Amino acid sequence: MSFNENFKKEILSTDFASNSEIFAFLAGVFRQIGSIHICKQNVNLVIECDFYDLILKVAERIKVLYNVEIQIKISQDKSLNKTIYTLNLPANITKDIAQSTKIIKYNGDIAVSFTNSINEYKTEEEIKSYMLGVAVSSANISVPVKQNENSDIYDGSYSLEIRFNSENIADEVMEYFAGYDILFKKFERMENFMLQIRESEMISDFMAYCGCSDAVLEINNIMVARSVRNKTNRERNCVIANIDKAVVAGQKQYQAIKLIDSKIGLENLSEKLRVIAKIRLDNPDFSLDQIAEEVGGGISKSGINHRFRKIMEIANAIQK
Repeated sequence: MSFNENFKKEILSTDFASNSEIFAFLAGVFRQIGSIHICKQNVNLVIECDFYDLILKVAERIKVLYNVEIQIKISQDKSLNKTIYTLNLPANITKDIAQSTKIIKYNGDIAVSFTNSINEYKTEEEIKSYMLGVAVSSANISVPVKQNENSDIYDGSYSLEIRFNSENIADEVMEYFAGYDILFKKFERMENFMLQIRESEMISDFMAYCGCSDAVLEINNIMVARSVRNKTNRERNCVIANIDKAVVAGQKQYQAIKLIDSKIGLENLSEKLRVIAKIRLDNPDFSLDQIAEEVGGGISKSGINHRFRKIMEIANAIQK
């Protein structure tokens, strides 16, 4: 089961405190994946998607509200290779649902227009319920996944996308979440309006807003695992870089000492310089710490480095 599906199943386990919250949740679903047809006084509401748990939950909510059974139609979309689940609301309750969810405006018994704003929902509880309906029906979250079951390497990136048919609704949702420091970017894709986040911490904050504690824990574990591995890689790269730098320095010192030996002889160096010069000639790949250990007497790495600088100065003077 995918991370996205687990996240949505957590949303579907939400317990709403009032019918107004349930209707706000249903409004979010209907606006995102519903098909609404108005013909004179008749309103027909249909929702369909490939997420069976959502269709089943909507049917269960409506059954509790209206004490009616709703049939779920199953079909195959061969072009997408998916099973599609369709819920067609009974005509005798459609008007009441349309009014209660505030997705259609009526003039008496006549449906006159669609609503196109989340401002229809006045309380913070209703707005949050609406946002849960949007998230469970249209959000798509991707996170890095392990290369295999036994691997500690995660491939992929973080992404949260929500698709909207209405640009106005997309703008209002983006503005609303900005108040929680959850900052979406908007762009168009195939006549739809997309809100997107690629920052892992903001995606975690979005899921926390939705009350999905299991999903938050999972993404945070991934973030920590990748952070630790990235830190380990950086430290290893630094070690490799330092080793490479030390090897290059050691080779330069070796060549400088050979030059001094051939031109003036090592016996003309001071005893301190002569000692480390002979150690370097015998051990071209030794680090400064290893040379310090060979010299003994408690000399430090910086002390050894200082003596090598003196040797390099002598070699440079000879070359001139």
